[in-house]
Amino acid sequence: MQQAFSADPQASQWSSPSALPKDFPTDLSYPNANLQGVQQNQSNLPSDSKSQRSTQQTRWATPDNSQKVQQYYSELLQKGSWQLSGRKLSQQQLILLAKRDRLQVRVTIPATGTLVPIQTGNNGGRRIPMTVFFIDYSQGKSSSSSESPTKSLPQPGDLDFIGPVANQASEPSKDETSQNSAEVPTALKTYVNDVQRLKVIDLGNPNQPIQRGTFARWLVETNNRLYQDRPTQQIRLAATSQTPVFKDVPSSNPNFPYIQGLAEAGFIPSPLSGDADQATFQANKPLTREILLSWKVPIDLRKILPSTTTTKVQEVWGFKDTKQISSPALSAIFADHNNGELANIRRLLGSALLLQPKKPVTRAEAAATLWFIGVAGEGYSAKDVLRAEQQAEAASSS
Repeated sequence: MQQAFSADPQASQWSSPSALPKDFPTDLSYPNANLQGVQQNQSNLPSDSKSQRSTQQTRWATPDNSQKVQQYYSELLQKGSWQLSGRKLSQQQLILLAKRDRLQVRVTIPATGTLVPIQTGNNGGRRIPMTVFFIDYSQGKSSSSSESPTKSLPQPGDLDFIGPVANQASEPSKDETSQNSAEVPTALKTYVNDVQRLKVIDLGNPNQPIQRGTFARWLVETNNRLYQDRPTQQIRLAATSQTPVFKDVPSSNPNFPYIQGLAEAGFIPSPLSGDADQATFQANKPLTREILLSWKVPIDLRKILPSTTTTKVQEVWGFKDTKQISSPALSAIFADHNNGELANIRRLLGSALLLQPKKPVTRAEAAATLWFIGVAGEGYSAKDVLRAEQQAEAASSS
């Protein structure tokens, strides 16, 4: 709360916004934003000696909320000729790295508002709350392109970090990260560590129950990260201008693009899929095992699941508590068995005779199920993607 709508501490570093640089990529302009300035002092962001590239920095402000701006650029930089090469989301900001031919771009969108002086008329020094964001861009082919994009993301204290510096206490320290890692159950550590290295989830307390809304975001972002080279297999995020499907998930909800996107695609039950009794999503409720499977398995199979019975589920899995499974979840649990050793239930439970379908899922368990998305022989695991990226990086640097 102390950070929200604070005065911009970097305002004096920016030149008059009278002119946008001629080489600025015009399609990056936000429809409802005004240019606030262009970086004057290039010594704050020195040219990369390896790539011999200078960076232009632009500062923008819009009355739209941060979530809307984040959604706009998340969608824009995955369309047309743009290639999204890096993404880092935290409680403080979203950083997006993208490239197009010889052009490289970094968009930094803080999560909190800033008080910006009114620039027109006699405002008497008044300031208004705005979302202030930054677009950096550079031209030229980099000889250091083999570096991992996520490694090049700027952090507070780096020379090339721009954007308001938020309260550092809210970021987990190295000690906290190590502690969280140590708390992950041994059977899940390998899966969780691989998923964390994808840089799309914030694990937090691994043994805390995960909320339904949080898992919806994790599910979409992990799927799109694993299938980043196959756009046809990605789940499209919903625009905040769309009419909400669920009564309790307005477009202002930070997880709206993900929850709405899953509903629009038909992967979760909603009034759009003919489930009139699913008018609410209950994003803050703990995710249960049967709900996790009901959402995840249709994405693994990419098709409508065949109907089944309690008896058939009992036959393939042997669970003693099969009768406790709700009817809508039976099909997903039955179909999951067909994935053999890659079944979500096997990563979640190992060998077990009880499913406990109503039991809340922990954040570590949720991350473990996301380690693999797809079906045997056609899907991608976090390990597969990380290994491929390491091999590509090694080949480009040799």
